[in-house]
Formats: sequence, C-alpha cells, structure tokens
Amino acid sequence: MDNTRIDFEKRKEEINEYFKFLEILNNDAVSLKYKNIDGIQEIMLTTKLQKIFIANTFLLLYNVIESTVRNSIVEIYNKIQDDEVVYSSLSEKIKQIWLHKNGKKFLTNKNKSIEKNLRNIINEVVNSEIVILTKDDIHVSGNIDANEIRILASKIGFEKSNDGRHLADIKIKRNRLAHGEQTFHDIGKDFTYNELNSYKQNTFEYLEDVINKIKSFIHNQKYKFQEEN
Repeated sequence: MDNTRIDFEKRKEEINEYFKFLEILNNDAVSLKYKNIDGIQEIMLTTKLQKIFIANTFLLLYNVIESTVRNSIVEIYNKIQDDEVVYSSLSEKIKQIWLHKNGKKFLTNKNKSIEKNLRNIINEVVNSEIVILTKDDIHVSGNIDANEIRILASKIGFEKSNDGRHLADIKIKRNRLAHGEQTFHDIGKDFTYNELNSYKQNTFEYLEDVINKIKSFIHNQKYKFQEEN
C-alpha cells in the first residue's frame, strides 16, 4: 500500500494548504495586495468570491476520496498479479469480479462469436493462467461515498469502515458542480469554514481507516482462497 499512502499524503497536504487560505478568507474583510507597473495595488475580496473558494473544497475532497479508493483497489489487483495467482486459487469474491469482467465480453465484443469467447475464458481457467484485473475494472467515477465503499468492501472482501458521514454530501455537491446543476456561489454560501473543516477531518480519518483495512486484507492474502478451519 506504499503507493496509495504516498498519494494520499500528497493530496492531504494540498488540501491542508488550501484550508490555510480558507481560514484567512474566514475573516470579515480580506484584501489582496499585488504589484504591477503602477506599484503596489490592493483589492478587497468579495463575499461572493469567498463562497466560490469554499465550494471548490468539495472538488478537492471528492478528488482525494475517489483517488484513494481507486488506488487501494488497484493495489489489491496488482498484488494478485505479482503473486501470480490463478483462478482456482482466488477467493470466491474475487472470482466473481473476474467472471463479471469476462462475462461482459459476450455483450461488447461483436466481432467474436460467443463460442470463441467462452473457449478463451475456459482455457484461461484450465491452463491456470495468471488472473489480471486492472483499474478499468473499477467503476467508481462520480459515485463514491461511504455506502459505495461498503458495497465495494462486500464485493472484494475487505473489512468495512464505519462512519464516513460526510462523504455522501461531498459526492452530491461535487456532482452538482461538475455537471453544472448549481453555481459555486450557490453551494458555497451554505457552508462555513468550521463546517468544511469538520468535513475534511472526517474524510481524512475515514480514508485512513479504509487504507489500513485494505492493507490488512493484502497482508493476510484474503484475495486468495482461504481454507475453513
């Protein structure tokens, strides 16, 4: 999980830097000084602009949520490939993911017959070819919140994380901004710095727990078939 951890810490640092700026904007009257050919200039930052900066926080927070979840699952898939795990050695949950991936070939690849696709899949299993799953097999774009992460945990087999109470609201606000359903000001005007700081802390703590649970899943090789005691 080293790559996921490094990326997570990098994005946390960026967000914390942004929050230092938001804390300054939290004051009643904020001005910006800059220098041009006429010398030192000063302008007041409007309340409207401050609210736009606040709304932008939802894009940053959603970005770290989706990237961390996606990177964590990719690490599971990479470990399966690195360990050269074949289909018969996979856990039942990972088998289902692999079968679902290959089952789509019957629907999407019109240039090959069903018979040929089926033969290829059977050959991969019978010949004990190494299972390959990639980031393209993770369909999470624009739809990640705590409930969706719990669904992923059930599908893959890692332990579910509790809380994540703000993730659904972050997803909704991000999607409304990304799809142009609301303006940045309309979303930003309903939130204070302290409220957003609570969203940030809850998000960081929740993702930290997700990373640790997936790290444990990989360390204990839960992606492999486990003999019942």
